[in-house]
Amino acid sequence: MTSTTSRPAARRPLRRPRWWREIALGLALFGVYSVLGGLAMPGHERRAFANGEDILALERLLHTDVELVVNHWLAGQGWLTVAANYEYAFSYVAVTLVTLAWLYRRRPERYRWARDAFVVANVLAILCFWAYPVAPPRLLPDAGFVDTVRLGGTWGSWGSPMVDGANQLAAMPSLHIGWALWASLALSRARAPRWAQTASGLHVLLTLVVIVATGNHYWLDAVGGVAVVWLGALAADLARGSPVTWTASARQGLWPPLHRPYTVAVTDTAAETSSPPAVTSAQRSAVRTFAAEHGTPVKAVVQRIGRAGARVVLVGDDGAMGDVVVPDVATGEALIAAVADVEAAEWDAETVGATSIGARHRRRMAGPLARR
Repeated sequence: MTSTTSRPAARRPLRRPRWWREIALGLALFGVYSVLGGLAMPGHERRAFANGEDILALERLLHTDVELVVNHWLAGQGWLTVAANYEYAFSYVAVTLVTLAWLYRRRPERYRWARDAFVVANVLAILCFWAYPVAPPRLLPDAGFVDTVRLGGTWGSWGSPMVDGANQLAAMPSLHIGWALWASLALSRARAPRWAQTASGLHVLLTLVVIVATGNHYWLDAVGGVAVVWLGALAADLARGSPVTWTASARQGLWPPLHRPYTVAVTDTAAETSSPPAVTSAQRSAVRTFAAEHGTPVKAVVQRIGRAGARVVLVGDDGAMGDVVVPDVATGEALIAAVADVEAAEWDAETVGATSIGARHRRRMAGPLARR
């Protein structure tokens, strides 16, 4: 049985970030990279070559130094060499930008997590570039590597005016792998179409082959890229541990919406599933934090929010409200059952009477006509 009701106000709603602020954040991140790149510590270049030789020596010790063999094979492949050069120069940037735009437009409730993970991963990588510079294989003297990108004259990469100021002694960790892996993880978290997740996973593997074959990275650099992405995801999970809400606004999108952002309904049943819905530790932590701050028992109402999935609206013992976004109604019901002192409820007279909404919030709910 399904009934429709007006959307109740939520405590401390968080709107989709304004696009110009997100661009400013990206520029700030680039500024940090540029500043640290210009503050090289004494012996920066000498240490970079020594560190690169150490990494290659470690791989030789482990009998995993495949870079030279793959590099020489690619150097003689003609058009495939050129294709690999351009893949190295542009694909990771294009995939990252498209993923960010898609999350911002189609999965706004997942965008903040993805952005936070991306920023933390990049800050960690930039600090590593500054503290632990590493020369790529193609720059090691007497190592025998062929710089396929520079010799091929690839526009937009090493040897072209576009990147004259780029830091070439920043092989560890590999941000090519880091960005590609971040995109794959973000698409998976956002439950993107399966074809998109598959294509992103294949892009990670292709990027790994290309960065090694072009002589720009050791395979251990890819391990470093995985590490910073994992730390970024962990930091984003911790940051998103408190209850959050999202308020849709058509004026804040990159382009006009093709459909209404919310379809609000209260339902008593969920679609049958072959396995129990997965409830994450972050979702449980969010509900427990809300209960600790606002008292128990906590009343919880599950609502659909269209393509965004569903949200579990929480009403604390003090009347405060908050909510946690989940993928679907079934997950919301499972979340309520998984946390002690949380009671499933509906928007009946008892639940509405238990909320405490101030006059200012009521005016905002009434809309612009009521404020004339």
